[in-house]
Amino acid sequence: MLQEKPKISVIVPVYKAEKTLDACVRSILAQTFASFELLLVDDESPDNCPALCDAWAGKDPRIRALHPAKTGPGPSGARNAGLDAARGDWITMVDSDDTVAPELFATLYAAAGNSGAGLVICNCCRMLPDGALRPLPEAQRFPADTVLTESRFWDAFNTPWISQFTGTAHRLYAARLFEDVRYPEGMVHEDYYVLPDLIARCGTVQCLAYTGYFVLQHEGSITATGRKEVRLAVTRGDIHRAEYFLSRGWYDRAEGALTDAAGFLYRNKAAYDLRKPGHRAEFAAVRGELCRVYAALAARKGSRSLRIRALALRAGMPVFHVYTRLLDARRSR
Repeated sequence: MLQEKPKISVIVPVYKAEKTLDACVRSILAQTFASFELLLVDDESPDNCPALCDAWAGKDPRIRALHPAKTGPGPSGARNAGLDAARGDWITMVDSDDTVAPELFATLYAAAGNSGAGLVICNCCRMLPDGALRPLPEAQRFPADTVLTESRFWDAFNTPWISQFTGTAHRLYAARLFEDVRYPEGMVHEDYYVLPDLIARCGTVQCLAYTGYFVLQHEGSITATGRKEVRLAVTRGDIHRAEYFLSRGWYDRAEGALTDAAGFLYRNKAAYDLRKPGHRAEFAAVRGELCRVYAALAARKGSRSLRIRALALRAGMPVFHVYTRLLDARRSR
């Protein structure tokens, strides 16, 4: 029987987390804020995690164990299943190998109520396997409570704060942000891809100087094991961000995002092993999307220089790289 509607839904995708899941769940159950539901989403983990999720669900009525069919690599499918099942007006996500401070939910919820922001983000902190804490460098942490408009958020995105803005954890989302947004399945860095869609809907973003989320540092993360996939996902995210900027009429920002995408694709081309047909096809598809959006930007902005760059990009990444370097050299004279 379902309990009273919770204010916050906590989504925890669970995959190969036998050693860390109990500590994660205990830290969530220790919250000073009581009105939440905890959704443990089994991502078809091949170990004992499915049974652990069921066991926890039997211990506390606020916990539900979900066992959706896996849809591809990465946690996107699990996150989406959690979003589909969530009943709270607010959403937060916790990785199954991380822990949270007892007052985290209370702090985020109070900040959202006071500021009216649709998204509240606090600082995270790295934790070593022995429990020692390693705070992020000072430049990457929010030094004071700050409320950002949509436009100011993207200005701040180009600062060291970017490490706090990307990801899904140490933040509280208004559930309405996900009404027609889901994470792309089968893609790593799915959080980076959907960020523009969420920011477009949230009105304002509040950044808190408070630190209440602890990220366990260990081997075997997606970014360590999916080199080619990670780089293609980052490039797709930059292209998607550029399209969002185009829809807002922010042409300079769109050009910056596309330049990031093209540069990243060129610098990391060795990661794709283009001798393999699958890699070659994926690379060609992403480059085709980059060409399409670059051409759209050139047409919208009416810039001759951008049109030439779009043609250079279509001719090939080396041609585009040489042409842009020549332009940069000419501008610096």
